[in-house]
Amino acid sequence: MVYPYQTQGFTLDNSGRRIVVDPVTRIEGHMRCEVNIDSNNVITNAVSTGTMWRGLEVILKGRDPRDAWAFVERICGVCTGTHALTSIRAVENALGIAIPDNANCIRNMMQATLHVHDHLVHFYHLHALDWVDVVAALKADPHQTSAIAQSLSAWPLSSPGYFRDLQKSTEAVYRVRSTWPFP
Repeated sequence: MVYPYQTQGFTLDNSGRRIVVDPVTRIEGHMRCEVNIDSNNVITNAVSTGTMWRGLEVILKGRDPRDAWAFVERICGVCTGTHALTSIRAVENALGIAIPDNANCIRNMMQATLHVHDHLVHFYHLHALDWVDVVAALKADPHQTSAIAQSLSAWPLSSPGYFRDLQKSTEAVYRVRSTWPFP
């Protein structure tokens, strides 16, 4: 017999198997996914919800909408500019403001740059940590690292001193064990 149940405001049921992933990590914020799977491993029902409320709605209440961009870009430590630009566009749309084509081109270039930035931050700061042992860099020999780097490129900063400084920075982060700018 199928028994429906409520989860985070959505109705699912107990038919088949139930899989819950909570929290989904390596994203900015928190997320929960819950699915029902039938005997053929087909998803029959699914819910994905954000589970962290940051309260920006309360912060923005009563403020001039033209100032919202400065607050909403802080909702995420990765895609800051994207939230700011979206807020600006929402205000422009609400007020019927049409921006010049050149301004739109500049915004699109900014957005494309932010897109690359977001992916680099996501991969190297959030996702790659599942595969790369960053702490192993503390045991690396800066002279050997420099020799390998110089064999690939004559970039002047690929010196033993540069890699020693990187090692010190890595060690400082390791000691603090922080994931700034994330809470």
